[in-house]
Amino acid sequence: MSLDASRTLPGAAKKRFDLGSSKLTAAAVALISILLIWYACSVAFRPWVPAIDATVVAMGDNLVSGDFWSDFFLTLGRVLSAFAAASVVGAAMGVLIGLNEKAEAFCQPLLALALAVPDPVYIIFAILAVGTGELAGFVALTIAVLPFVANIVRSSVQARDTTLDEMAQVYHLPRAVRIGAVLFPQLVPAFLTAMRFSFALSWKLVVVVEAIGQPDGIGASIFNSFRLLRMREVAATAIIFIIAMQLLERGALGRLEKKLLRWRN
Repeated sequence: MSLDASRTLPGAAKKRFDLGSSKLTAAAVALISILLIWYACSVAFRPWVPAIDATVVAMGDNLVSGDFWSDFFLTLGRVLSAFAAASVVGAAMGVLIGLNEKAEAFCQPLLALALAVPDPVYIIFAILAVGTGELAGFVALTIAVLPFVANIVRSSVQARDTTLDEMAQVYHLPRAVRIGAVLFPQLVPAFLTAMRFSFALSWKLVVVVEAIGQPDGIGASIFNSFRLLRMREVAATAIIFIIAMQLLERGALGRLEKKLLRWRN
């Protein structure tokens, strides 16, 4: 190692440490601010805003409850199925629309209309058309999330470096090589963004679908607690589910993102 390199390492390490400590400080300040606001609201709007200690007790009761975990894994299965369907179909549609002018001319008005429709409308129409079973929720969630995924991928396809396509044509590269080595690497960031958005929107909409038309699941549990005015159970169930979904997104999708973008380092 050269003398210049050895001199730069402590400074780089210090910079990373300062950045990490600043992030932790910002996160701590944000958490303390949320707790202070929560405490003030619990005093001003009692009993509609539950106290922090009562909510923590309710969270502990949920974590040792078999009924809660049954609802949790049921909802998680619905989230993953809707997320997978919307991501795969939406990404395929986005690539098709971005590469084919005729497909874009046909699908662009439909895509714009689908993006403008409020998500609860899909849920209501799916329930009216299919009923309140599992199929209605799956259809509603897939149709509601799919346009956003397709639009993100389509924009990335159209913004790609077309000179690479021209180079592939000049060298008469096979179609499989063009897709795998030229097109796909340019679309990886868009795929990852679409997956994150799809997952975030899926778990939020699943809760709404369950609250409206399902007898079980986290959404149904939250709605039933709200109907009985058990606000601490509402807050406890919602907080646990939100934390779990955030950990899943940052854990699974974060690792996938690092793996697919490793070539950049």
